[in-house]
Amino acid sequence: MFARSRQLFASAMFVVDGAIVAGAWFLAYWLRFFALPIDAPLGIPPFRLYVWTCAVLVPTALLVLRSFRLYRSARTARLGHELLALTQSMAVTSALAALGSYLVRGELSRLVIMVFFFTSIALFAASRITLRAWLRSLRRKGRNLRHVLVVGTGPLAELVLDKILRHRDFGLAVHGLIAPDPALVGTKIRGVEVIGSIEDLPRVADEIGIQIIYLALARPEWQAEERALQLLSDSTAAVRLVPDLSQAYRLNPSVEDFDGMPVVLVTESPEQGWNAVVKRAFDLFGSGIGLVLISPVLLVLAILVRLDSPGPVFYTQERVGLNGRRFRMIKFRSMRAEHSAGGATWTVANDPRRTRLGATLRKLSLDELPQLWNVFVGDMSLVGPRPEQPEHVDRFRGSIPRYMLRHHVRAGMTGWAQVNGLRGDTPLEQRIQYDLYYIEHWSLLFDLRILLLTVGRVFRDASAY
Repeated sequence: MFARSRQLFASAMFVVDGAIVAGAWFLAYWLRFFALPIDAPLGIPPFRLYVWTCAVLVPTALLVLRSFRLYRSARTARLGHELLALTQSMAVTSALAALGSYLVRGELSRLVIMVFFFTSIALFAASRITLRAWLRSLRRKGRNLRHVLVVGTGPLAELVLDKILRHRDFGLAVHGLIAPDPALVGTKIRGVEVIGSIEDLPRVADEIGIQIIYLALARPEWQAEERALQLLSDSTAAVRLVPDLSQAYRLNPSVEDFDGMPVVLVTESPEQGWNAVVKRAFDLFGSGIGLVLISPVLLVLAILVRLDSPGPVFYTQERVGLNGRRFRMIKFRSMRAEHSAGGATWTVANDPRRTRLGATLRKLSLDELPQLWNVFVGDMSLVGPRPEQPEHVDRFRGSIPRYMLRHHVRAGMTGWAQVNGLRGDTPLEQRIQYDLYYIEHWSLLFDLRILLLTVGRVFRDASAY
């Protein structure tokens, strides 16, 4: 019944999504040629052309949607992830429509395709939000529930219980826990009773009519896990294995399909796939516009540096960036030329090596502006952990836990640690914690927030020297 109802629901969603694609296509046609005040110099094309196109577009779109795995069970999936997958699907569909139009001598309006992209996203978002609200309402009334058992009594099982109990809208009804130790039967964990041992698992699952079983056992309990999987080999319940990562530091953990074999990614950069495209596009746009807009400022500063003291205008230094790759970071020279080639040391308050202009440049972070070029060519990002010199990296990677994880993303001109006052000669362990927090919680909005905070801190940063 569980599998059948899920299949019926997925089929219904498939039909609804096809109707949304068709509706968005015809709505785009109407908006372009009848609603929006935009001239059509070649006249209004026949509606039948767009009807025949729709007959090809709908199945194409559904195949693309299916390739993004949008018809698998999304009971515990986040809305944001689903909307992102829908947006990507419609971007691919729109691109295919544009390509098809080009191949048939451009008979389709490019504006119709563009409007279709945005209207389809809006309709899909509205449908998914409405669907989730309706399902939450059903689950609050005790309907559309999935009956669940959790195998395990340790911290991992408690974590699974916490997530289920905190997200009531998932519609997961926990009927009890199964313990690897029979002595725990009858006790309670997080208010949920232990109703059996591993050997009782098939009987308990059949008696209650369990639909989903979460195996949440610690790695030392591998024998109990192996026995549970053996006992459930002919069960009709859906078995879901929760890996124990308690002994490993996790950075954006996820699961990937490795030729049919699930592989847990314990430490993963957020700059993967679509995220990498978005962040790189943001960096290119921001650095390109920045270089053009502040070019007069850069020229003036270059002249002032040259006049202030003998030596080159720019100072380059080897730093360590993404995946440990070394690059030359560019700055305006703020120290006397004889000190610029010194060893790997941090500046300190009232540093005697600074030039007269250099003190002001460093105080206002103007010496960092040439790094926009590093961003433009891809060595750095606008936002990310500040890059360190190779000597510091070699010294700290052996003494500070998880230090090298900060190199899972591109180094940045500014970062979460810096806008929180951690720059220069400040506690490195604390800076690492802020860097890892940034990597775990990265988003484009987070980058924008850090950039705005950076501008606000420029004139009041006591640690800039």
